[in-house]
Amino acid sequence: MKVFCDVRGKSIKEKNMKKQLKGKQSFYDDKQRENVVSYYLMEDQEHTMYGVELEKYQEETNVIEWDAVPSISESMELVDRVIHNLIKYKVTPISLAESLDEIMTREEEDGRSKI
Repeated sequence: MKVFCDVRGKSIKEKNMKKQLKGKQSFYDDKQRENVVSYYLMEDQEHTMYGVELEKYQEETNVIEWDAVPSISESMELVDRVIHNLIKYKVTPISLAESLDEIMTREEEDGRSKI
């Protein structure tokens, strides 16, 4: 079993985190290899905090990239909207931080994202 760590070095398992798959996106790279990105809602059950995790699997190379932001909001509805936009725009783990920053900025400006 693979255990992921957040930026503070505590494993998701240690933090009592629960993951739920919310969607997947597939695309092909310049070498015609299929890449599949999985989008997860993370829930810190101890502190009632929600976040996201992205995992990208690349066909033939068995390469997995991932990134997670375990603490975004206490609102599951907000984080669900964020994940919907990440899926819609096929965000990968490498661009998660920047994309999340843009989505959250729009949420704050508009009261609700219009992307």
